[in-house]
Amino acid sequence: MRLFSQLLVLFGLLVLAAGVGQAQDSDERDARIRRLEQEVRSLRSQNQNLSAALANANKQAQDANGELEKIRLELEALGTYPLGTDDERLKQAVANRKVLEDKLASLEKASLELKASMQEYLKTAFAADPEARLKVESAIRGLDVELGLGHKPRPQVDLGNLQEAKVISIDGQSGLLVLNAGAKQQVRMGMTFRIMRGNSQIAEAMIAGVRPDISGALVIKVEDTKNAVRLGDIATIKIK
Repeated sequence: MRLFSQLLVLFGLLVLAAGVGQAQDSDERDARIRRLEQEVRSLRSQNQNLSAALANANKQAQDANGELEKIRLELEALGTYPLGTDDERLKQAVANRKVLEDKLASLEKASLELKASMQEYLKTAFAADPEARLKVESAIRGLDVELGLGHKPRPQVDLGNLQEAKVISIDGQSGLLVLNAGAKQQVRMGMTFRIMRGNSQIAEAMIAGVRPDISGALVIKVEDTKNAVRLGDIATIKIK
């Protein structure tokens, strides 16, 4: 009888120890989930800040590039082209953008590694609290959106060519014409285009900036000052 009582006491102690161990495991899982959620929130915040800074750097680079190209055209017309303040502004803007792009790339890599670790952990966390697990999975989906993994691909833009490009934008301050043809369509700096509307020539414009699929042109000749270039006018390369 005494032996039976001792066995009961021993069994009770084992059950109690198992319960304590399970409680400790559950607390550790909950603490790890909370740490992962905090890391996700921190990375998302850093990603948003870097994205905003990168967008600002891109705008500065584009503004500096636009001003530089206008000055280049004027200096080329005078037969001179010295390096000046605008060149330095452009170089600095490009350098700043490169630093931000590198930081953003590093953040994206760290975010993807954290996401992979979280997903691997969730595979083994069968006993984790369902609500906490749902929060972590929601955080992973939110991180995908911040990284652009949940975005749909951009629709294809209708592109022109040297013989028929379209004026798709006109800068209100500088009068710069944006054409839907760029370096991929063999557009080069200094090329002259005739701006047509129907069978009538409206103006001539010289290419002042080139991007892969678009280019910027400055009007150098107008046929009629009362008939300005409009959106949708056709630009065709002038063959000398």
